[in-house]
Amino acid sequence: MTNQTKKKADSAALPDENQVVDYLISHPEFFVEHAPLLGDLQIPHETGSAVSLVERQIMVLRDKNEHFEKKLREMVDAVHDNQRLHDSLHRLSINLFAADSLDDILGIVDDELRHKLGTDFVYFRLTTDALLHNKDKVLESTQGHTYVADDDEVLELFAPLIEKKNIQCGLFSNEEIEQLFMKDAGEVASAAIIPVEDAGIRGLIALGSRDKKRYHAGMGTDFLTSLATLISAAMKSQLAR
Repeated sequence: MTNQTKKKADSAALPDENQVVDYLISHPEFFVEHAPLLGDLQIPHETGSAVSLVERQIMVLRDKNEHFEKKLREMVDAVHDNQRLHDSLHRLSINLFAADSLDDILGIVDDELRHKLGTDFVYFRLTTDALLHNKDKVLESTQGHTYVADDDEVLELFAPLIEKKNIQCGLFSNEEIEQLFMKDAGEVASAAIIPVEDAGIRGLIALGSRDKKRYHAGMGTDFLTSLATLISAAMKSQLAR
């Protein structure tokens, strides 16, 4: 038998790696019965140095532990964030119940969003027949509360979104950002638009952030939906007085 033939024969006699894996899975006691192998086997590491099987297991377990710790922190953060939003809606409900004017309603919402939830920019653009009898009349408060005529060009720009009551988050065109945030447009990296259309009130609330990740297309909008419902109910109640 030639050396080449002998090597082929020896190779054919060895199990392939799938057989080795299957064997170890079927015989978990293997390393218990052959404990010295745990220290003798050398496994290549990303750094180029070799480590024992035991050391490699410890590294794998440490990586898994870090992964689960990260997931746990994310879950805890999500719980805290949800609680914070729940508290915000509860606080808004109480404060809006005591509001005595439309400006007061918007002031309460503005304060909650800016100072309690850390929203960088908050702009309101609303129209209602109960407020405006002159189509050319525009009332703008110093806090960014803007009442406009029904044919306002910004409302026309976002008319499809308002009519469908679709909350939109993420990136917008430069033109849209400039129309929504005016003097603050240059600082807005991401935005959310909350349409308002209920009981003769029509318009939108624009939330802007310097953080481009704050508002994104895939984010949940339950809080923003609840916020819009609260504001509409408060304004409807105020107009009914």
